[in-house]
Amino acid sequence: MAIRLPLVAALLVMTPLPVGAVPPPPAFPGQHEAAEQLVLALTSKNTETYASLLADDVQVFVDGKVVARTKAEWMARFGEKLAAPGVFFKVIQGYSSTGRVLLIEYFSSTASWGTKIPTDCCWSYDAVAYDYDHKSNKVVAIHRLTGGSEKLDEHGKPAGY
Repeated sequence: MAIRLPLVAALLVMTPLPVGAVPPPPAFPGQHEAAEQLVLALTSKNTETYASLLADDVQVFVDGKVVARTKAEWMARFGEKLAAPGVFFKVIQGYSSTGRVLLIEYFSSTASWGTKIPTDCCWSYDAVAYDYDHKSNKVVAIHRLTGGSEKLDEHGKPAGY
């Protein structure tokens, strides 16, 4: 019996474990509700609700560069865009992981075109990660990656509109 126990132990150690068998940790309590409020604030262009979801010391990055270190700085920059007439926001897809909500935001800045807007004009996609702090129930960091105006399909090819 003494010989078998080390052999069994060695076999157990060498047996590969199934990859992905452990599910990822769940979202923080309140995180999904905050994501819903965030999407609603963006799509309804509600700057007050949007600002209420942010921590006072929120850090905002655009393409890796710090563009705001406080809620006041970010709202002075982004709040004007969010509230501007002729600017529309849609959320195409969203994803959630522990402490992070990733949204694909689709927005149109048609305000500068006046009354006649080209049909294929002005829409842009951005991937935006919102880091959520479950203790304060606030967004503590925003990471925006500007994506451009051409949508790609799941194979990386230009998608039809």
